Amino acid sequence: MKALEVVTNIRKSERNCHAEIYFPKDDATADKDFWSYFGGKPDKIKPAVSDDAEDPANDLNFACYKISNETGKLTCSEITERPLKRSHLDTNDTFILELPKQIYIWIGREANVEEKKNALIIGKSFMKAHNKPKGTRCTRIVENAEDSLFKSFFDGFYPIIDRPHGGSLGYDTSVTANQDISKVAN
Repeated sequence: MKALEVVTNIRKSERNCHAEIYFPKDDATADKDFWSYFGGKPDKIKPAVSDDAEDPANDLNFACYKISNETGKLTCSEITERPLKRSHLDTNDTFILELPKQIYIWIGREANVEEKKNALIIGKSFMKAHNKPKGTRCTRIVENAEDSLFKSFFDGFYPIIDRPHGGSLGYDTSVTANQDISKVAN
């Protein structure tokens, strides 16, 4: 039913009701034409998987690794301290944030040339070593150009603004306002 809904919306909004909708089960030629775009109909089609089947707790599984060549050889060490903090990201090194469906490669501004050049190669080899699914994205980001998803895994990216309010401004907190809402609304 979802496919029919999508097709109907495309027909109405994008094609101004000029598109025809074919039902492959009713028309054998439409079925043949449809599958020809995919290289032919497969012998067996996998059953549908519910969107609810995915475990939402899986999105909370992440790991952070520091890639450094301070010793002259590239080494990878996991940062196990939680919560992750902005201060963990050293401007002289490269870091990998491993998420279930994505890998971020964070490159510090002062990271050495070898780390900068090989960042994506390191990320792709990391994906193979950790048996990530084929569709896993590998994103390279540089220091001070992080996106909001990356920042959400670290404390300290967003400053906490402490604004004085109420009693700290000298207001009497024991006084409450008694307002007649009907007078305010009219």
